[in-house]
Amino acid sequence: MVDNAQDRLYQLVSTVLRVAVALAVAVLVVPPVAGAVAAGTLLNAPLPVGELPEKRPMISAVPSTVYDAAGRQIGLFRGFDQTVEITPDQIPQVLKDAVVAIEDKRFWQHDGVDYEGIVRAARVNLEVGGIAQGGSTLTQQYVKNVYLSNERTIERKLEEALLATELEKTMSKEEILFGYLTTSYFGSGAYGIGAAAEIYFGKPVSELDISEAATLAGVVKAPTSTSPYVDRDAADQRRRLVLQAMYDQGYISAADYEREAARRLWSQEDPGSPDGPVTLLVPRQKKGAIHYPFFVDYVEAELLERLGPDPVYQGGLRIETSIVPEYQEAAESAVARRLGNTEYPIEMALASVDPATGHVVAMVGGRDYEFSQVNLATGGSTGFQPGSSFKPIVLATAFVLGLNPDTAYPAPGQWIVPGCTGDQCTISNYDYRNYGRLTLREAMRASVNTVFAQLVLDVGLADTVELARRLGLETYDPDGVYGPSLALGAVETSPLAMASAYGTFANRGVRVAPTGILRVIDADGNVLIDNRARSGERVLDTAVADNITDVLVDVIADGTGQRAQIGRPAAGKTGTAQAYRAAWFAGYTPDLATAVWMGHADRLAPLRGVNGVGRVTGGSHPAVAWADFMAAAHEGLEVSEFPEPEPIVPIAKTAEEMASFRVREFTRLGPRQRPVTLGQDCGGQSCRQDRVPTPQLARSQAPTTVPPPGSDDGVDGSAPSSSTTTSSPSNPPTTEPGSGGSTTTPSSSPSTTTPSTDSSSSTGSN
Repeated sequence: MVDNAQDRLYQLVSTVLRVAVALAVAVLVVPPVAGAVAAGTLLNAPLPVGELPEKRPMISAVPSTVYDAAGRQIGLFRGFDQTVEITPDQIPQVLKDAVVAIEDKRFWQHDGVDYEGIVRAARVNLEVGGIAQGGSTLTQQYVKNVYLSNERTIERKLEEALLATELEKTMSKEEILFGYLTTSYFGSGAYGIGAAAEIYFGKPVSELDISEAATLAGVVKAPTSTSPYVDRDAADQRRRLVLQAMYDQGYISAADYEREAARRLWSQEDPGSPDGPVTLLVPRQKKGAIHYPFFVDYVEAELLERLGPDPVYQGGLRIETSIVPEYQEAAESAVARRLGNTEYPIEMALASVDPATGHVVAMVGGRDYEFSQVNLATGGSTGFQPGSSFKPIVLATAFVLGLNPDTAYPAPGQWIVPGCTGDQCTISNYDYRNYGRLTLREAMRASVNTVFAQLVLDVGLADTVELARRLGLETYDPDGVYGPSLALGAVETSPLAMASAYGTFANRGVRVAPTGILRVIDADGNVLIDNRARSGERVLDTAVADNITDVLVDVIADGTGQRAQIGRPAAGKTGTAQAYRAAWFAGYTPDLATAVWMGHADRLAPLRGVNGVGRVTGGSHPAVAWADFMAAAHEGLEVSEFPEPEPIVPIAKTAEEMASFRVREFTRLGPRQRPVTLGQDCGGQSCRQDRVPTPQLARSQAPTTVPPPGSDDGVDGSAPSSSTTTSSPSNPPTTEPGSGGSTTTPSSSPSTTTPSTDSSSSTGSN
């Protein structure tokens, strides 16, 4: 081999000139046979570069191993890019025939370069004015696989031809064909024919039949576009084209052709049964989870985004994850108990994170990974409406602007959106009750829709959306058109995103983005990712976050979330989507933040009559599942207290900002004191009236046990009364029925965005 690159290039250029002249004559001037002779004379001259160059490194798909936080193996990433070692005697003759028939029908006759094929391809290309045929032989393609790069240059193509003629002098045709088959890419991560047979058909290459061989032979020309997993129809067309070529060239009989061409590609994952003969594809296997498959999927997606497929599937990585086996088992048990004897499509998902690090310590993506591999903990394809579990984000926006837990708002049973026209302009409480006036603390505790619909317009839809995004709810579009129903959880999100957002409250305003990865080490011992110690981004003032926590402690202590009590300080919020289509509980302690979602996989049917609960709300099954998991996860941990919140400091606002801010004036008050009238449009007049002291809201003693799934104590949510009633503002109800249509989406709003007129996007959200 010539070491000096300049000398090699000089020798190559001289050969390039000779070949170019010969091919030009062959294509444009003389008949094909004469042209082939001329080109052959030049190409059979001594190879200017001497011996064959050194082989370039081939792909070696070494599996990457996944471990839980305790060091136990939970997965093996090897199913996407894969190599399988095979021997020449394992290649069936039918596969050789299929590849030769479609890729290089004169393979057994030429000497590495098919001169007639080059001339034929050149003339066809000239006639059509583009590239309609190629002239590369299997030998040339093997040379490209093993010795050269994939760059598309004239120099590389001519060097490929020269090396092919030299290779044919040192290797047999069988050896070249075997080398080609074991170094070619067959799409969908299959490097080499051994991996292709396993990935597409789940069998050794030696067991391939005629149709299967034709499928693989058809894929190799354009593996990224004709893989059966990418484009089934394109793969089937290529399969039939290969069968036709095999028949035309005498490799199979007419009967064989008719029988195999009548088949079609069919996957074991396809619904129903085929209506004729098929060639059966096995389900695509991208991953190899041994334990916790939903979580392993999540880690895989995160690694692919950060490192790309090659290191993940063939780099032999050691992947250390954050999943804690004891927490995961507790989560799976809690979900299984709440699902009880229900059947799909009723589902439940759970995600839990360490607020200080963002480490995902438990994840349940659904009832059965084998049945449905859609990870509901990460939201599936579209996410789910969070209902009233979104209200703390609206409240945080209000606190950022200087309001406090004791700011009071009117709490009518129904509230008509100012400036709205049409029949979708009314926001209603779940039971249509008029609560008089409530502080924001009381309104959160009882989950009063009309208060938060007013509040989100007061603090601004855009500001609320922006804070939601900073908290990690990426599905919240700044240009959304939900109007006041934004406050009631109309926009979809995921349990993982909600757990992370609530974790920011637990972490006193510092958000650490969720991750399932602790550390990744490559095959050489280099650390590629290290998330063991992480710092986050402050997205909320400490006082704001701590005051949110203080309010949400009340929700669990004596509000809609009483069934989430775990015998230690905890904060959280219930959520129920419109017409009981989903139910949530999201909450946290200083140690863990967890969100639980329950609903139908199709997101349409209401949750009624589920394990003894008439109408499933966030305060029923989700709150109980949350409590079961959190109690188990905290067993043996020292009890941690939430810090006492500091007073919220109002931000300075310009005159223009104040003019657009509907809360004209509010008074800083002590705990449990309430101004009489605030949060209303006073037409430019001061809204302040004399302050009237109200009794402190007593925190009731929490029940120490929760009813089993088969019981129904009324907390599931009884049907709302048809009449409008008034309850004392000092004693709002603590149950959380779903809305069932009591909340409607306004068709217009005085805000800068236009609310949706689709009532299905509105949320019952208590």
